Amino acid sequence: MSSTVTSRRSFLRASVLSSAVFGSERALTAAETRQSSLHQGSAKNVIFMVSDGMNHGALSLAKQYHTLVHQKETNWIRMYRERPIVRSLVETFSANSCVTDSAAAASAWGGGVRVNNGSLNVVPGTATPIRTLQEKVHQSGRKMGLVTTATITHATPAGFAVAINDRGKEEDIARQYLERRVDVLLGGGQKFFSPALLRDYSAAGYELAGSRDTLLGMQHDAATPLLGIFTEGYLPMSIDRDNVPALQQQVPTLSEMAQTALSRLSRAPEGFFLMIEGARIDHAGHANDAAASVHDQLAFDDAIGVAFEFVDRNPDTLLIITTDHGCGGIQMNGVSGSADQGFAPGIYNASSLYFDRLRGFNRSIEWMKQNGVSGLSGPKLAESLQQFTGIALTEQQVKDAQGLKSGVADIFKAHTGIGWTSGNHTGELVEFCAFGPGSQRFPAFQENRSIHAQLLQAMEISA
Repeated sequence: MSSTVTSRRSFLRASVLSSAVFGSERALTAAETRQSSLHQGSAKNVIFMVSDGMNHGALSLAKQYHTLVHQKETNWIRMYRERPIVRSLVETFSANSCVTDSAAAASAWGGGVRVNNGSLNVVPGTATPIRTLQEKVHQSGRKMGLVTTATITHATPAGFAVAINDRGKEEDIARQYLERRVDVLLGGGQKFFSPALLRDYSAAGYELAGSRDTLLGMQHDAATPLLGIFTEGYLPMSIDRDNVPALQQQVPTLSEMAQTALSRLSRAPEGFFLMIEGARIDHAGHANDAAASVHDQLAFDDAIGVAFEFVDRNPDTLLIITTDHGCGGIQMNGVSGSADQGFAPGIYNASSLYFDRLRGFNRSIEWMKQNGVSGLSGPKLAESLQQFTGIALTEQQVKDAQGLKSGVADIFKAHTGIGWTSGNHTGELVEFCAFGPGSQRFPAFQENRSIHAQLLQAMEISA
């Protein structure tokens, strides 16, 4: 029996199993999904989750992969079936473009004003700072936490707490966090915190964590702020962390950081606002790396599970799950196979088998570039791709290959069916979900800048 037929049968067995597991459970009706409007009162806490750079294709592929490989349903899709959530589509424009960057997108949430791409909470065309959500949250007596798999000083977390004309000034953003006393900061970016600045954080009463073991071993109280930074730059892609033991020992998962932040902030008597960002979904989109996108989306999905565990124990918590914009335009494309390849006749009859090949990937394109694969070509590149992706290049692909900088996305598409529109941000409407007190305030269509005011109203904070 050919490997093609065997693999296809394995995929179909997984599909049948998933249908048996999930197909018998009743989905909520349209009327039931609007029962979130019955959540009365204000939100003491808000958990705001951002799957950065996620379009609907990324969400779909993660769901399909989780069903195929783990015979499980993602928390995101399970939420759609079982939770009375409110859903919206969001327009993501910035002040100067119909395609936003992360700084302008986060500023729309964090300041309620559309700003120019590249800036954070600064009135377009001026140096005038915009009052941020962090300032308003602290004024209400609540605590503020920021968690990300990027540098903690990156555009998305910074958009909730700082005002600066250039998102690239990450050393200045690190200083602003201290000046504004953001209560919990967890992510990467050690290179932006000088020894002198770390001493200032310690002198201000912050606990410092530089490794996963230190973070997970901490005791928590609401009065003590926390700074945890675990890598020089970004945290590693989840596909790399999950396959490199040294990274697992050093770097906490997004779920572990989220749980730590919730453990500390939940002790605040007046409540809290916590932003949790899966940042590397966006970076996978820029790199046109489908496997990395799927694994980081699933790591984000694990954090959704942590958030819902907290919400179930604390029903006075508003949970938001969304994205700031799309990136790369990832999609699974239909693939048709021929009879001499072992396929029965049919339109798109090879699609499932091609998608199944994604499970053979165990490293990101980023990791391969950082670890010597980038400079390889021809047979050496083919050998590395076989080791890290399971893909066997054709003779022509080996001949044409000029390292990872040339045509790798086309190679991966040829073997998996997964393609991209670009390596840039995209301008489509994006998903927004709300659950808990205040969720009824969000309309079925909204602009990104309107969400700020709705959050304040949900928490009964004056603008």
